Amino acid sequence: MTQNYAKIAFRGLARNKAYSFINIAGLAIGMAVALLVSMWVWDEWNFNKKIENSDRIARVMWNSTQNGKVITSANMPFPLAAELRNSHGQDLEQVAVSWSSDDYDILSDENKFRHKGRFMEPQGAHILSPIMMKGSREALQNPSAVLISESAASAFFGKGEALGKIILIDHELRSEVAGIYQDFPENSEYKNLDFIAPWKLFVSAKRRQWIGEAKDNWGIKTFEILIKVTPKTNIESVSERISGLMMSRVKDNKMEASLKPSLLLHPMDRWHLFADWENGRNAGGQITYVYIFSVAGISILLLACINFMNLSTARSEKRAREVGVRKAVGSMRYQLVFQFLFESLITVTIALLISFVLVEVALPYFNAVADKNLQLVRGTEFISSPAFWILILAFCGVVSVISGSYPAFYLSSFKPAKILKSGNVHFGSITSLPRKILVVLQFTVSVSLIIGTIVVFRQIQFGQNRAVGYERNGLINVQMPRGGGPLDALNNDLLQSGYVADVAQSSGPATDVMSNASGFSWAGKAPDLQENFAVIAASHSYGNTVGWHVKEGRDFSKAFPSDSMAVILNKSAVEYMGLKDPIGKTIRWKDATFNDDVYHIVGVIDDMVMQSPFQQVKQTIYFMTYAPNFLYLKLKPGTETATAMEKVQSIFKKHLPDVVIDFKFADQEYGLKFAVEQRVAKLVTFFAVLAILISCLGLFALAAFTAERRTKEIGIRKVLGATITNIWLMISKEFVYLIVIALLIATPLTYYSLSNWLAKYQYHTTLSWWIFTISGLLALALTVLTVSYQAVKAASLNPVKSLKSD
Repeated sequence: MTQNYAKIAFRGLARNKAYSFINIAGLAIGMAVALLVSMWVWDEWNFNKKIENSDRIARVMWNSTQNGKVITSANMPFPLAAELRNSHGQDLEQVAVSWSSDDYDILSDENKFRHKGRFMEPQGAHILSPIMMKGSREALQNPSAVLISESAASAFFGKGEALGKIILIDHELRSEVAGIYQDFPENSEYKNLDFIAPWKLFVSAKRRQWIGEAKDNWGIKTFEILIKVTPKTNIESVSERISGLMMSRVKDNKMEASLKPSLLLHPMDRWHLFADWENGRNAGGQITYVYIFSVAGISILLLACINFMNLSTARSEKRAREVGVRKAVGSMRYQLVFQFLFESLITVTIALLISFVLVEVALPYFNAVADKNLQLVRGTEFISSPAFWILILAFCGVVSVISGSYPAFYLSSFKPAKILKSGNVHFGSITSLPRKILVVLQFTVSVSLIIGTIVVFRQIQFGQNRAVGYERNGLINVQMPRGGGPLDALNNDLLQSGYVADVAQSSGPATDVMSNASGFSWAGKAPDLQENFAVIAASHSYGNTVGWHVKEGRDFSKAFPSDSMAVILNKSAVEYMGLKDPIGKTIRWKDATFNDDVYHIVGVIDDMVMQSPFQQVKQTIYFMTYAPNFLYLKLKPGTETATAMEKVQSIFKKHLPDVVIDFKFADQEYGLKFAVEQRVAKLVTFFAVLAILISCLGLFALAAFTAERRTKEIGIRKVLGATITNIWLMISKEFVYLIVIALLIATPLTYYSLSNWLAKYQYHTTLSWWIFTISGLLALALTVLTVSYQAVKAASLNPVKSLKSD
C-alpha cells in the first residue's frame, strides 16, 4: 500500500511540475538557510566551551566608579594574583597572571616568523589545559622552556622533531621547546595561540624592568589574571566573596579608594557572547546577533513553510473529485488521510535532501561572510548529534502534518455522492482566509528585512563618513621590534628614498588606544572629578606625519627644547577638563610609578577617531618621549603604492634583517572597525533577498492558482466587455491589499526594534520616513510584477476556451 501511495505522490509531482518546483525549491531554500544559521548559532553558543573545564575558568575584572559612572576593566594589578591565592585558596584551584600583546617575532634557525603567544605564570597552563601531544604542561616551571602548538611546530621545524629545539622570542628571549600541544579549537579565544611561555622568561627582558616596580604596586593595572575555581564551586558565589578584596588593599590611597574598586569574575563561556559592559553590569554583546540571526533563520524557514502549506491546501481543492471517486470505490477515510500526509512527507523529504546539497554549495561563501570555518560533509558535533536528527525528523513530521492536514482531514470527510454530483465542492471565502493571513505574515517578514538592510547599511555609511581628524591616505604604520632598532639610520634612508614624505614614532597606533592613565590635576579641576585619559607618546614629527588638525596653539617642534615637557590635547580633553583658553596652562601628572611632573599645553587638535567610529572620542593627551613602539610613514602624494612599498621593504630589510615586518595601511585598519557591522549587513541582505524570493515564489503560484480557479469568471467578464486592464486590476488588487496590511504591521515593529539596535551606538543614523516608504514601494512593486504575469496571462485567454464545459 505504501508503495502505491509513493507512486501516486511522484505522479502528482510530475503532473504539476510548476507547483512542485515552487513547493520544493522554496522549502529547500528555507531549510538550507535554517541549517546554515543553526550551524552558526551552535558554533557561537559553544565558543570557548570546548576548552577543558571552561565552566570553571574565569577572568578577573573590576568595576570602578568614575564621575558617577561605573567602568568595567580586565586590566588588573599584579599583586592581586598572590592575594587571591592567599585569601581565597579554598575556592580557587589555580590563579595565574597572563600577558599577551600583538604578534611576536620568532627566530628558528635561520627562519623568521611572526606568531601570537602568551606569557603566563606556571599555573596558567593548567588553567587553559592545552591537550599535550608531546611534553608536559609542567614545563612552564622552567623559566627557559616554551610550549608551542602543532601548527607552530610544523611552521618552525617542518616535519623534523621540535622537542628540544631552540627558538628566540622577540630577538632576546632564548627558549627551548619543552612541549607541543594540539591547536586550540577554532571557536575559542585561543584559536591562534601558537606558544605559551613562562612568566619569568617574560620579565627577564631588560626593557621590562618596570614590572619589578609593578610587583607590589596596586596602582599599576595592566595585567590579565585568570582563575580556575575548584570543582563544585560556583563562579558567581566566588565573585561575590572576592568583590571587596581590592578596596581593602587600596583604602589608604585616597585616589584609588575614590574609585570604589569592586572585583568580579567573568566566566570563560561568556567572554565571547557577553563581552559588553554598561555601568558595571553585563550588557550582552555578540549574543545580540545570535538572537537576530536565529529569528531571521526561523523567519525564512517559516516563509518557506507558509508557501508549502498555502500551495498544498490551495491545490488540494482541485482534488475533491479524486476523493469522491476513491471513497466510491471503497477507500476508507483513514487511508485517504494517510495518503495525503504521505504525499506531503515525500515532498518535504525531497526538499530536505536538496537543502543539504544547497548548504554544502553555499558553505564556502557563508564562511567567508561570517568569518567561520563551518563544515557539513566532514561533520560537526552539531550535525552528528542525535538531537539534530531528532529535530530534523520532528520538523519534517510537523510540516508534513500541517500542510497535509487540510486535504487529509477536511476533504476526506465529504460524502462521495455530493462530490461526484457537483464535480467539485464549493469552498467559501473562509477557506482562503488562512492563506491571506499567511501571505500577510510572509510579507511582514520580508518588508522588515528590507527595512533592516537599508538601516544597517546607512549606519555603516554614517560611521564611514565621520571626520576622523587625521589623513589616512598613504599613511602606514609598522610595529617595531621590542627593544627598538637603528631608528635614525632607518628614518634617514626612508626620507631619502624619494617615496616617503614624513616619518614619526609613537607609543601606540593611530587606530586604537593602547594606554590609559589617571593622576592628572590642573587649575580649576573639580574636586570630585575622577580623571581618566588616553595617553600617547609621540615624536616631533608625529602630527605632521599623521596629518592631524591643529585647532589652537601649535604642533610639537624641535625649535622649542621645552617641548620635552609639553602636551597637546584633543578637543574632547579640553571639554572634559573644562578649560577655556588652554594654551599655556599647565597640567600636573602624578602617575602610578610615583613620577610627579608638570607639563604645559602648547596645542589643541581635532578629535582623532582611534577607537569605534560609532562611539564618543576619548579625552586624549599627547606628550613627547622616546617610545618607538610604532613607526609611521607618510607616502608622498601621487606615489605608486606598489613601487613605493617595494623600496620601503628593501630599506627595512637592510636595517632590520631578522625582523618580520608587518606593514599596515591606516585606511585598511580603520576599515576593520566596521567588520562586525558589515558582516551583519551582508547576512541581513542575504536573508532579505531569500525572504523576498521565497515570498514572490509563493505569490506567483497563488496568483496562478487564483487565475486558474476564476477562468470561467474571467471569460464571462471579457464577453461582457472587460478589458485586460480590468482583469489585471481585479486579480492584482486582492494581493496588493494584503501587502498594504503587511506594511502597516511591519513599520511599527521594525521602527521599535531598529531604534533599540541603534541606541547602543552613541553616534548613529536616524530612522527617516523615506526608509519605510521606499521599502513599502519596493514590496508593492515586487508584488505587482509577480502577480501581473499570471493576471495578464489569464486576461489574454480566449473567452471561448475559458467558457468551454469540462
